[in-house]
Amino acid sequence: MMNNAQQKANPQKLEQLVSLALQKAGVSQTEADLTATILVDADLRGIDSHGVINLYGYYIKGIQTGRIQSKPDIKISSGSPTTASVDGDNGLGFVISHKAMSETIRMAKEFGTGWTTVYNSNHCGAGAYYMLMAARENMIGLMFSTGGSTVAGPGGKERMIGNNVMAFGAPGDKQGPFVLDMAPTMAIANKLHMLQWEGKSMPEGWAVDSEGRPITDPNVYFAEKGAILPLGSSASHGVHKGFGLLLVADILTGLLSGDGGSMFRKKGQESHAFCALRIDAFPTGGGFAQLMDEMIGKIHEAPTVEGADRMKYPGEKENTIYQERSANGIPLKENVVKELREMCRELELSMDSIWVN
Repeated sequence: MMNNAQQKANPQKLEQLVSLALQKAGVSQTEADLTATILVDADLRGIDSHGVINLYGYYIKGIQTGRIQSKPDIKISSGSPTTASVDGDNGLGFVISHKAMSETIRMAKEFGTGWTTVYNSNHCGAGAYYMLMAARENMIGLMFSTGGSTVAGPGGKERMIGNNVMAFGAPGDKQGPFVLDMAPTMAIANKLHMLQWEGKSMPEGWAVDSEGRPITDPNVYFAEKGAILPLGSSASHGVHKGFGLLLVADILTGLLSGDGGSMFRKKGQESHAFCALRIDAFPTGGGFAQLMDEMIGKIHEAPTVEGADRMKYPGEKENTIYQERSANGIPLKENVVKELREMCRELELSMDSIWVN
């Protein structure tokens, strides 16, 4: 078993390192800074599967091999006062998605709502960041995104559909924001990598091998190109619900943008969709923040079984982790540190100053 001890990085210095690495790969400083902010924000919130773990292997190498454009010509086309489409020109998904969500919010400020589809994009990180953009503007946010086609359909034995993400965000008053950021599947590939590093098995029902047989060894999943299962994992546990949500994401991102989604990809690697709803555009929206607090209060007051912690609302755990890691540093797994050191050697950068003493 590989040692997986963790060192802690200063968030600001880690962000600077990420930006410098992207600039070395050919990304402009403005877009490198933005990408670094969104990547490190995921680690700050404890969404480690979407943070700097992906920097070298996915983003830097993707730019170096030409899979990702370092200087894309991103185009926004308006369909109506409240709808738009973005051609990402195969650039960094963070930059494309930030531009798309900003346009979505702009439309919502003026007209009460905005919808934007995105095609010809790449992985855009954790959906929580874009939902918080909406929440800070007193808006409800929605996001859908296609992922790598690693998921089997109900009863299937091959990778068929993307690990498609959906996210929802809403502001509160004294509590919140409420942020639900999830893929309606049993796992994602990066979580299986983390289990590999720790020498652990995955629970039965997460994945199947190339013949559709249940597997618990993450090494088998990667060696045989196994498939992750939709949320529910079996007919008796409602796998059709998870599968249906994956299809909804494909329809709103891929079909609506003309790309076709994770089963076709006619217009690039990944597609997304963003929505913003201005709460005060609704004639009944005046008490929304207070009602959010009341709802969260009910969640916190709900009785729990012996040994269970107080019930939490989606986003609460991440908010707590954000405060702790902002103050004390971001723990990085040894495997992530190893990759970052390899990246720094290649790009002639130093990461010696990023550590918390």
